[in-house]
Amino acid sequence: MENTQNTQNKKTELVNDLMAVTTIMEDYWRFHPANEKQENVVEEYAKLKAMSEHIEKELKVLEE
Repeated sequence: MENTQNTQNKKTELVNDLMAVTTIMEDYWRFHPANEKQENVVEEYAKLKAMSEHIEKELKVLEE
């Protein structure tokens, strides 16, 4: 019984690892030179930075 549980736990861990790696690969593909629809990493970073600053301002207002 314990061996079956260990096997199931290991399988769950491996599936979770695979999902995490796949997510990272998909994120990287967005900017990969071989991707025909490659996104500009500098532009995307600027958008995320602006979003981050907006969220920080909203948090600051809520803290007042």
